[in-house]
Amino acid sequence: MSAPSILLRNATILVPGPAGDKPVIPLRGHSLLVEGNKIARIAAQIDAPSDKTQVIDCTGKILSPGFIDTHHHVWQTQLKGRHADHTLIEYMPTGE
Repeated sequence: MSAPSILLRNATILVPGPAGDKPVIPLRGHSLLVEGNKIARIAAQIDAPSDKTQVIDCTGKILSPGFIDTHHHVWQTQLKGRHADHTLIEYMPTGE
């Protein structure tokens, strides 16, 4: 049995640019094929590999593939647990 696939069509796909060049290249009107849990292909035109492929029209949408967690505050890691013994009122600044 093959892995389930999803085809995202007609999106603007943001891909990394070459080192030292533009950091991001927008590929307008492109498609992205996911097979199982991996990106299998990005191209201007991709045909659905089977009739069971879920096809999603992404016209007017932006895809930024490859991110696991795109929102993270790395600097806050150092504060984790620092105020674990404080109540919310003790933790919040008083403004004095």
